[in-house]
Amino acid sequence: MSADEEQLIGHSYTRARKHPLVIGKLPGAGRLPGGPYTITQIVTMVATFLLLIITRQLWAHFGVMNVLAMVILPWGMAWVLRYARLDGRDPARALRSLLVYASTPADGRLAGSPQHRSRPRLAGATCTVHVRTPPRSAQAKPVPAAVPPARKPAPRPAPAAQPAPVAASPAPRTRPPARSGLQALLASLDER
Repeated sequence: MSADEEQLIGHSYTRARKHPLVIGKLPGAGRLPGGPYTITQIVTMVATFLLLIITRQLWAHFGVMNVLAMVILPWGMAWVLRYARLDGRDPARALRSLLVYASTPADGRLAGSPQHRSRPRLAGATCTVHVRTPPRSAQAKPVPAAVPPARKPAPRPAPAAQPAPVAASPAPRTRPPARSGLQALLASLDER
């Protein structure tokens, strides 16, 4: 390798940062023999010991060897679990991960509670159009549909010297231009 080429070296400290919680000393006493033990090992020792006590009528026919079996078997199970790894984790954590995965709802969780998709339903919609018929006198006048109404200029104020008319006819109401096809249809129906 020449001096121009650099050798890249990668370091991974992930495994060193994942130290399990261990119990190595008893309060007020020395170190535990064979320790330190992980929580999984302690639980395995206690569970194996209790299982042996419960089933002692089935296997306890060896006299003094019964005591040795009740000590060696739980300790041996804990020793095996020290080196057993599933996907880089101890078996209890792997089993816990498997149980969490199996108990997770198919649609996931939202704010800690199971999220469920609602069943699809057919949504029905109804649209009712009420057609107003204009009075008979207005029916005689044809109204062009394609031409929008023209805007009239605003009336100028009357000069101050002339008196205002007594009765002024109201200005015809004009609608703002329609924004959608449905509004245009409704506006054309109102104008007829």
